[in-house]
Amino acid sequence: MSIRIPERRARWISCIAPALAIGVALAISSCSGTPDASITPDPSGKVKLDYENSLIIFPVDVYRISASDRSQILLAREVIMTTCMKKFGFIDDPNAAYPKAENRNFGVWNVDRVRQYGFRLIGEDGPSNQKHDEAGEWGDARYECLASEKSRIEEITPPDDLMNGGAAAEIALKSLSMASETDAWKDAKDNWDKCISAAGLTPGRDADKAKWSSQQSFDLQMRADQQNPSTSDAAEGIRIATVEAECNQKVRLTQTLGDIQASYQLPLIRQNEAVLTELKKKSQKYVDVAQKFLKETQ
Repeated sequence: MSIRIPERRARWISCIAPALAIGVALAISSCSGTPDASITPDPSGKVKLDYENSLIIFPVDVYRISASDRSQILLAREVIMTTCMKKFGFIDDPNAAYPKAENRNFGVWNVDRVRQYGFRLIGEDGPSNQKHDEAGEWGDARYECLASEKSRIEEITPPDDLMNGGAAAEIALKSLSMASETDAWKDAKDNWDKCISAAGLTPGRDADKAKWSSQQSFDLQMRADQQNPSTSDAAEGIRIATVEAECNQKVRLTQTLGDIQASYQLPLIRQNEAVLTELKKKSQKYVDVAQKFLKETQ
């Protein structure tokens, strides 16, 4: 599920895409390919599942701006912007500017969250995300603030190549491509398909658009008003999402597929250690500035 951002805000925050398709949802799309014969997966590679924050932490993530880092950077930018916007009479909460990022690389998997929010993200329907969809005077004021606060914003805003992961993102994609060709990967996906089928759902028919969702959830999101879903659509979304997440946990889909992908990341990390170390150094500079700014202002 993509994160909606008011149109004018989307123009200046475009650098977070595709990483938040994160979902600050944050999911990596699969690319075709066959395993590289020169790469031998290292079974010690594992992902860490942060259930409380619904994040999947891969080995390569330590070298790039993580989902939590990105949230800190965006929050720092919003603090600057909302402070400026007060001069124009707009009082916005910087903490409510964006939905809470989460990873759904292999579909929904946080059962507790989907039982409450369905496929929606925490904060996605918050007042700050709805209030200014019609830009008007707010949008004009925001553009003035973007101009007047440009230098301060640039201090905490990484260039696109860093914000999108650089070499670490390439390794994530390559490891995903190789992992998805393995029998273990296909077996895990089949187990999830069987689980949701037994619960009355149909595996997604479109391998590109509905690979990690049921056909029912894909159809619902296509027909429902995503900003203002009806009561019945919201309830149905919660029901379907709960089945998908429960099956994800039951067959350990996210953990299994994440571990397979992580096993291919380790040898790729070793091959590119110098480049990744430099990437981490450059990225961390912006993260440190954002964290220091937030510590001083909040």
